[in-house]
Amino acid sequence: MRKPTGQMQEDTQELLDHFNSHYNWEYNDMCRFIDNHTEEEFQEYYETYNRLCDDYGTELVDNFGLYFDLEASYYEKFEDMYEGEYGHSTDFAEYWCNEVNESTKNLPEWLTVDYQNIWETKLSKDYIEIDCDGYEYTYGHIFKREVKQ
Repeated sequence: MRKPTGQMQEDTQELLDHFNSHYNWEYNDMCRFIDNHTEEEFQEYYETYNRLCDDYGTELVDNFGLYFDLEASYYEKFEDMYEGEYGHSTDFAEYWCNEVNESTKNLPEWLTVDYQNIWETKLSKDYIEIDCDGYEYTYGHIFKREVKQ
């Protein structure tokens, strides 16, 4: 349930007004973020969240947030974790085998590779696939499960 802006912290109210007047960002979108997170997280992470939504689409960024239990600090890690859009996890497995992994890069063409099995047994331990169900084709977004510090 949405808290009226008048009941929010003074810093939050000022930031809402600043974002709306300077960037024309919608109050409803900002309040939805506060509903899903906290006012403190709004103050710290909303600019990053908004930029990511502009660059990658709100649906993908929101699904990314849901995967990490709405831990707003993960928005700061989004781009370090994002491997790209591959259509499907098996497409990423094929890319990984042919372009990334040194031991599988130069396999002979006559060899049949089970990319689904590679995804399931190897890559899915280190990567996740986030699919979106919106009107735009946004399937097969691959993210690292964690960023090495």
